[in-house]
Amino acid sequence: MNATDTFAIEVENVSVRYVVPHERIPTLKEFAIKWLRGRVTWKQFEALSNVTFRVRPGETVGIVGRNGAGKTTLLKVIARVLRPREGWARTRGRVAPLLELGAGFDPDLTGRENVFLNGAILGHSRRDMARRLSEIVDFAGIEEFLDAPLRTYSTGMVARLGFAIAT
Repeated sequence: MNATDTFAIEVENVSVRYVVPHERIPTLKEFAIKWLRGRVTWKQFEALSNVTFRVRPGETVGIVGRNGAGKTTLLKVIARVLRPREGWARTRGRVAPLLELGAGFDPDLTGRENVFLNGAILGHSRRDMARRLSEIVDFAGIEEFLDAPLRTYSTGMVARLGFAIAT
C-alpha cells in the first residue's frame, strides 16, 4: 500500500467483547433478583478478534459466516453504531447500514412503492429513485413482482430488494 491508495472502508485490528451473564437467566424478574443479591456472574464473549481488511472504491464485499460469528457486530463497527474495544474502522463516503434488511419496508405496499419509501428513508430523492428503479428491480430479480404487495415476497427477495436500494 502506498500513500496514494484510498479505501472506501478500512478496518484495522478490530476487536469487540461483550460482557454477558455466565448463566442463562430465563426471566427479567429472576435476573433482577439475582443481580440485586449480587449473584449474577459475568463472562466475556469475544465477538470479533483482530479483524483487518480494506475495500477499495467500487469493490463489493460480502460478509458470510455462521450464526454468532460476528457479522452484524462488524457491520455495526463499520457503520459507527458500535465502538470497538481495540482497533479502528474508517469509511469514506456515505454509509448505509443494512443491519436489518427490510427495516422501513411496509409489507402492505408494493415493491415499487417500497423502493421509493426506503429510498426516502435512506435520504434519496424521488427523482433519484425513479432513475435507479430499473437497475434496482433487475438486481433484486423482482420484475414479475414489482407491483405485488411486499408480504407476497420471499425472504430472499426482500433481502435483495433492500440491498439493491441501499447500494
